[in-house]
Formats: sequence, structure tokens, C-alpha cells
Amino acid sequence: MESKGNFCSGCGGQLDKFQRKLPVLQPDGFPIAVLAADNIVIRGKNPDPTLNEILLIKRGKVNDPYKGKLAFPGGKVEYGEDPKVGCLRELKEECSLEIKAGCKPELLGVYGEPTRDIRAHTISVVYIIEVEEKAVPKAGDDAADAQFYLIADILKAPQNLAFDHAKILNDFISKFPKHQQEIKYLIRIVYI
Repeated sequence: MESKGNFCSGCGGQLDKFQRKLPVLQPDGFPIAVLAADNIVIRGKNPDPTLNEILLIKRGKVNDPYKGKLAFPGGKVEYGEDPKVGCLRELKEECSLEIKAGCKPELLGVYGEPTRDIRAHTISVVYIIEVEEKAVPKAGDDAADAQFYLIADILKAPQNLAFDHAKILNDFISKFPKHQQEIKYLIRIVYI
């Protein structure tokens, strides 16, 4: 990465070309991007995807620049963790929902545009999970709230979504017919 001599006025750390503090460097001098796994959790079987519900959390961390915004449940993949395992772990930690053994989330896509997260270059692997109508989330971890929203209502105010989640939601809607034919997952509720 080319350095232009930009430094943080607060901490003195070097900044990247997007004015974010450079992350930890690998031994070869290259910065490391953050890997995240996110979940599009759908409740409902209506052929019109906008008439189904989607699980969103309200971001609640004190220092979070996206505090108060809605987002798909997800987070950083831990070292040595498969992103599929990470997405399920985050779903349990943030929403108290646990997928039954043997079920595999369906990959929607990988999102890595360098400015999608103002805190760091974050690459997110996004999975689709379908849940039963009786699934009820309970906010946990750093989520201030977790609940299902009608997709049509979210589309009316996409500015309430954090990161690039409005784009991700639109990508999901465009792939919905395929999703309805191929994915059938069950969930059990676990309160932690």
C-alpha cells in the first residue's frame, strides 16, 4: 500500500488513502483487511420477497459510528474459524438464535468495497438463512435490539441501514426466486 505520509492528529498513527488508521501489518509489510460474516435471516414463504420479514439488529455499542442504525446480524470471523461457522456464532451471540446441526447457510455473496465500513477495510461473506415463523430473536452481545421487519418497510427507508446493507438487501431480493426453491432450514431458539 502506498503511503502518502498521512497521520492521525489524535494518535499519530499512519492513515490509509481513505483516512482510516492503518491496520496491523503482516511481516511482509502488507496491511490485513478485516473478514466478517453476516446473515440475511428470512421469516416467511411469500413468493414476493418484500412481503417476508428479515431479521435486523439495532447497533448499540457506545463507540460505534453506526450506533442506532439497523444491520444484518454478523461480525468478525475469529482466527481459525470458517466464515459459515462465524455467521452462525454471530447469529447466536447477537440474536439468541441457533441453527440446528447439519444445516448449511446459503452463500449470497462477498462484499469488499474498500469504503463499505468507515472503520476499516472490511470484507463480508453474506449468507442466507430461512427460519420458522415462530422464531423470536432476543438481543445480545453488542446489539441494542433484534427483531424481524417487513422487507417492504425497510425498502422505504434504506438510509436506516448501516454499511452497504441496502445494496446487500437488494442483491438478495434479486436472487429471491432461486432462494425460495433451494433453501429449507429450521431453527431452534436458544436464550443465552
